[in-house]
Amino acid sequence: MKSMKSVLIVATVVLVVIGISLFFNQKKPDKPSAFASRPTRPVVMIVIDSLMDAPLQEAMKLGRAPALKFLSEKGHYYPRVVSSFPTMSVSIDSTLLTGAYPNDHKIFGLSYFHKELNRIVNFGTGLGETFRVGLKDVLRDGLQNLNQHFLGKDVQTIHEATGQPTASLNAVIYRGKKKHTLQTPWLAVVTGILPRKIETMGPEFLSFGSLSKIDSGNGHDHVWNRYGINDTFSRQELVSLIRQNRLPAFTIAYFPKNDEIIHKKGANVIEGIEKADQELQQLLHAFSSWEDAANQITWIVLGDSGQTNLIKEKRQAYIDVRKVLDKYAIMPLKQKKPRAKDQIVLCVNERMAYIYLVDPQLSMDEVVHKLRQHRLLDVIAWKEKGWIHVASGQHKGTFRFRQGGHEQDEYRQSWELEGDLSVLDLNRADDKKIEYGVYPDVLARLSGVMETADRVIVITCAPGYEMIGESSPTHKGAAHGSLHYLDSYVPMIVSGTDSKPEHLRYVDLKQWILELISPRPL
Repeated sequence: MKSMKSVLIVATVVLVVIGISLFFNQKKPDKPSAFASRPTRPVVMIVIDSLMDAPLQEAMKLGRAPALKFLSEKGHYYPRVVSSFPTMSVSIDSTLLTGAYPNDHKIFGLSYFHKELNRIVNFGTGLGETFRVGLKDVLRDGLQNLNQHFLGKDVQTIHEATGQPTASLNAVIYRGKKKHTLQTPWLAVVTGILPRKIETMGPEFLSFGSLSKIDSGNGHDHVWNRYGINDTFSRQELVSLIRQNRLPAFTIAYFPKNDEIIHKKGANVIEGIEKADQELQQLLHAFSSWEDAANQITWIVLGDSGQTNLIKEKRQAYIDVRKVLDKYAIMPLKQKKPRAKDQIVLCVNERMAYIYLVDPQLSMDEVVHKLRQHRLLDVIAWKEKGWIHVASGQHKGTFRFRQGGHEQDEYRQSWELEGDLSVLDLNRADDKKIEYGVYPDVLARLSGVMETADRVIVITCAPGYEMIGESSPTHKGAAHGSLHYLDSYVPMIVSGTDSKPEHLRYVDLKQWILELISPRPL
């Protein structure tokens, strides 16, 4: 069963099973109007979940992605943009919208331990874990708490940082300055799972499946298709904005279908890219011509994370972290908050996991030693006395680093390094600059999650494998979550501008977008 990328996907499956049915009237949008008179071109960003370079190149070569090929030929193609970590959509989207890493935006993955609330937060890793944690808690955390309470108050989203109108279409992170009301399904209300209406703050235009629609005529045929959290719904809402000449300065639209297909069939398939391209073709047809679309809009199309194929021997593909740590008392998910007898809280995010040491008597060194005995754990990291220590089940050496120091990497970040650099596949170039290998920007991305708790161990597993815990989903084709480049690199197509971010990283996209939509002086 696929890993679900937002709580609404979980909600959809559950609510469809118990028979939700809503009907709406449909209205035809007006014809599109030109945007040439505006001081800046509108920026439309389309995030295709799990879009990767190799299958995208193959799809364009075979003529199965003509819209993506058209935009790439009209602009620029960047095959390697570094995602955030963990490479899970909710934390990646938080980095994209805030320009910060989890230590600052506070969303540490689909599953993590909230140290202030002293409980597990789960936004919908899968149906099994959802019911273990509690359906009501999962839905309320995703719909009521994620944007309004959990997302860090010390960071601003793109929607909050600009003085111009913006739009969010099916993006899970959307916090803005305007009050909106989410209309929850009636059956979730009568069963006491959710209140009928949820007040939330979002951008000028907020579309979140059938819970919040821009075009009131949209969504009547989407109830059975993930309750509107799908590519077609996102495209229809965007077309409505275009044809009614309401397209704001910045719009982000989320296309989730490709991720589901890759989880099932593997990282090399192009079926999901073809389906996303068909939606893009219809989107470009909303203009008088594709050329007109390219001339009027700045288009940004990119993935959020890669995925890594799992080995064919599925019984060996899954690493049960509970068995690796079987000598310790791991808190059951249904418990929610640790008891006195619990030593560890485990939160698994596909190919990465957090191991929280809640027993103050439990030695960090002891747990690390136990983890190092598993050869498929490629990164084992923890923080002590200001240093981030890294070990591995694949290397004998150890390594530690901290921010500051006299060594710089390609992103002009300064570090102090000690120990065996091969643990993180690092290298010192002739000019002493730090070079990254199989773990792109690993020093910043790894340090960016270490504040999730005072005593936590972060682990990732080698390519070909996925970690599981209690009731974790397992995938037949591919999975993501880790620091490895297979999970971390995504392609980006930019048409309508020759500018690009300072660095090709997710954490740098916010500032670039704000510059693109900032009115230029006359």
